[in-house]
Amino acid sequence: MPNPSPLDPRLWDFPIGITSLSLGRANVHRMEAKVQAAADAGFKGIEIFYEDLESLAHELCGDEDIKSSLRHAAHLIRRLCDSLGMTIINLQPFRDYEGLISRKRHEEKVSELKTWLILCKILRVDMILITSGFPSSPPIATGDQDRIIDDLREVADLGAQEDPPIRFAYEAISWGAHVNTWQHAWKIVQEADRPNLGLCLDTFHVLAKVWANPESTTGLRRAAADALGEDLQELVSVVSTKRLFSVQLADAVRLDPPLSPQHVWHDPSQHPLMTWSRQARLFPLEKEMGAYLPVLEILQSCIVDMGYRGWISMEVFNGSLFASDHRVPLLHARRGMSAWIKCRDALRREMTAKPDSEKQLSYVEVDTELPRR
Repeated sequence: MPNPSPLDPRLWDFPIGITSLSLGRANVHRMEAKVQAAADAGFKGIEIFYEDLESLAHELCGDEDIKSSLRHAAHLIRRLCDSLGMTIINLQPFRDYEGLISRKRHEEKVSELKTWLILCKILRVDMILITSGFPSSPPIATGDQDRIIDDLREVADLGAQEDPPIRFAYEAISWGAHVNTWQHAWKIVQEADRPNLGLCLDTFHVLAKVWANPESTTGLRRAAADALGEDLQELVSVVSTKRLFSVQLADAVRLDPPLSPQHVWHDPSQHPLMTWSRQARLFPLEKEMGAYLPVLEILQSCIVDMGYRGWISMEVFNGSLFASDHRVPLLHARRGMSAWIKCRDALRREMTAKPDSEKQLSYVEVDTELPRR
């Protein structure tokens, strides 16, 4: 099909979602309120954070068998989303899995995944997000590439046996112990070579590795602009859009003073990027709150240059999610939708202001259906 004009409104009519955790922490805000808030703000989909599912399970069933409780909670969430016309985008995050040194622990995680697959069927969701493993002391996982690839193949093959098949989006966490760049995650996805294993791209993690530095007085890494330009050129040239399963948007506060042992947020047990992510993420372009990351550059690379047409989700974490104010879910949902509208409109203005010769956009029909077994 011909590439669309940037003036074509269909180009900007993306399915937009938000992560449930970004609407309030599970121990403070009920899942029902969060899903309702997302729908009221105009979101069409929601990523279910396992913490929310588990919290609801304990609330509903107390000390009852946890697997039964989780199934009960999943049915309730599915009915709630159906009543509001909300799509469940994925269940996440499945973490601390790949490269485990202990084979016993590996088998326990595989057993846990099988429970997740049951929950996916109840939730009618076809994707699980897997994050790269965190650092630990002592280490619980190896960085051996072959081991990591074999482990991801194993879960992908289990997911492929489901009806419908379950896809896995692999996300490189910027402070990951062994995999912390999208390039490394993409290499693993390619070598694992399973059609239901793809990439999750989170703007915070991309920018935290190549552009931003919360420990610097400038908030930047050296030669940040050049490094980001090269990074995005590589992204556009090597990543297949059909294997880009998920795009998550997040900005962050520029810290002043920067993170240091004297900073109020300093935690010697955490990587600085983890502390920054947990405490200071914002929705994109919330400049009035201190946001400064070039999220639009990544969004342009995905939408304009690569032709990505899948789900785009907001994913933020910060201290405001713990506030007990009952308005937290709706306020965060409104902020998230406002952020998307700002991103969409800014990118559209930038594209329409370019000379006609530069207005060509890529367009890729993304087939999210996998063969049924």
